[in-house]
Amino acid sequence: MIDFKIKVMIKNSLMIFLLFFSFSTFSQYKKNEVDLIKTTIENYFKGYINRDFLLLEKAFDSQNGTMKVPILKDEKIIGFQNHFFKNLIQKWSSREKLSDDVLKKCALTILNLDIFEQKMASAKINMKVDTITYIDILSLQKIAGDWKITNKIFVV
Repeated sequence: MIDFKIKVMIKNSLMIFLLFFSFSTFSQYKKNEVDLIKTTIENYFKGYINRDFLLLEKAFDSQNGTMKVPILKDEKIIGFQNHFFKNLIQKWSSREKLSDDVLKKCALTILNLDIFEQKMASAKINMKVDTITYIDILSLQKIAGDWKITNKIFVV
């Protein structure tokens, strides 16, 4: 009778240990993915404000990624068109550098981050650049092992 109770206790202890170990391993894996996605978003922000082509290229899918850009007529939005990141990265990185005073006032806040099966994610961010505040919705995908922004919509 005592043998049976000891076996049950050992079995239960082992199950609890394995469950805890599995959960902590999964949590650690998810935390690493969150950190990698945050790094991609920070590369976008830092690349944008510092006009850094290499950081922007690290952040965006420069082969197929797109951003929805408003089509304006008489200062009203009448639709949207896709602009490829490969062209936008060139444009953003060749803009005039921001002053040190402006750079000090720039800020990034990640408002929301959702990850699905460590393959794709969406993020809502707030970017303050000089006197402009952007709210971006980003779609991210893991491409060749790296998180890349594949689509972006925004409001000012």
